[in-house]
Amino acid sequence: MLFACSNDLEKVREISIVDDEDYPVETVKNGEIIYSDSAVVRVILNAVQMDRFVGEEPYVEFSDGIEVQFFNPSGKKESELSADYAVMDEKNKLMEAKRAVKVRNINGDLLETEHLIWNEETEMVYTEEFVKITTKDEVIYGEGLEANQDFSKYTIKKIRGTIAMEHE
Repeated sequence: MLFACSNDLEKVREISIVDDEDYPVETVKNGEIIYSDSAVVRVILNAVQMDRFVGEEPYVEFSDGIEVQFFNPSGKKESELSADYAVMDEKNKLMEAKRAVKVRNINGDLLETEHLIWNEETEMVYTEEFVKITTKDEVIYGEGLEANQDFSKYTIKKIRGTIAMEHE
């Protein structure tokens, strides 16, 4: 019995060439990223899975959800964010959170939306999507929001809902 094999080198090259930008260069399970400023922890990010992609637009994808804690310059926790999906644009320092996004501040105020962007440089969060904010006294709805990352100050666009007013 005789057997013979041959390889068409051009076909092998076609199969071997893979666009590295389509696949993660790093995958981390149950990972934690800590951002600090002058040795003070400012943000702690936890995710079930983190996939890092490289190329002209490097990013990290958090396909199984994310939990983020924000701290003030003194190191005190001020707010937390969770979402079912997120992607971090490493070049522009922007994180886009999607699906079941929730932000809760130390006062217990709760922001709910389906899409939120966190700008790491400006320490602001914003969206143009529907938002619901629940406080101990009121429920506010709107289309669009801009807030600081600790969610202590915010501006709601196209506001509607039950709003408590103080009279003197």
